[in-house]
Amino acid sequence: MPDVYLCIDGVPIWCELKIIKNRKVSISKSQIAWHLSHTRCNGVSFFLLHCPSEGDVLLFDGGFAVELQGSRIDDLRSAARWCGDIRSAPLALRACALESWFGGR
Repeated sequence: MPDVYLCIDGVPIWCELKIIKNRKVSISKSQIAWHLSHTRCNGVSFFLLHCPSEGDVLLFDGGFAVELQGSRIDDLRSAARWCGDIRSAPLALRACALESWFGGR
């Protein structure tokens, strides 16, 4: 199961939190399996990646888990659903979850 379950103003959000080390993403096989299974069942989940060296936070759909694993953050940046600072992340998570639930992914 992901690190965090949030409910922001009635919007449910499952989120895996990751800190980028050596500019690469590391995700376990069980985390990949959970997010892919959840996505196949039309569930909504996310990966929230923090790059301390740059201060950026990047948001990705849970169904993108395989592509994230082992990838360099520089190669992933253009595929992020959202990129910004940590203070803005809760609003971004809520907006992306709403879009995923009701916007026809």
